[in-house]
Amino acid sequence: MLVPRQQYPRELKIAVMRELDTGKSMAEVARMYQVSPNRLVAWRGEWRARGELAFPGHWARPQAKLDAERIPELERKIGQQAMEIDFLKKALRRFREQLPPVVVNGATGSTSKSGKPPKPRKRRSQ
Repeated sequence: MLVPRQQYPRELKIAVMRELDTGKSMAEVARMYQVSPNRLVAWRGEWRARGELAFPGHWARPQAKLDAERIPELERKIGQQAMEIDFLKKALRRFREQLPPVVVNGATGSTSKSGKPPKPRKRRSQ
């Protein structure tokens, strides 16, 4: 049978770390909060490394870090889209400039660049 893993709220972890910072022993704080001393060692390592930013939660990340990662990504995306828009505008302009003449009343329009009628083909003699 699997026992669900114990989860502790961030506020409890911070309170425990502040108790340790006051000079109380690890064993005393572990008994007071009914937490394993080994778990306190792990929490203390994170507390020392990150201070008040420690223990953000299982899925949570600090908002400042999200913004710092997201802004450059969005700026690159905007730049890419601006380049694509410019390219498509130029392509549309070229397409509009090179439109073939409009065919009216069933007449055939010339699509050759010179506008000259095609040369007749020579027949081979048999």
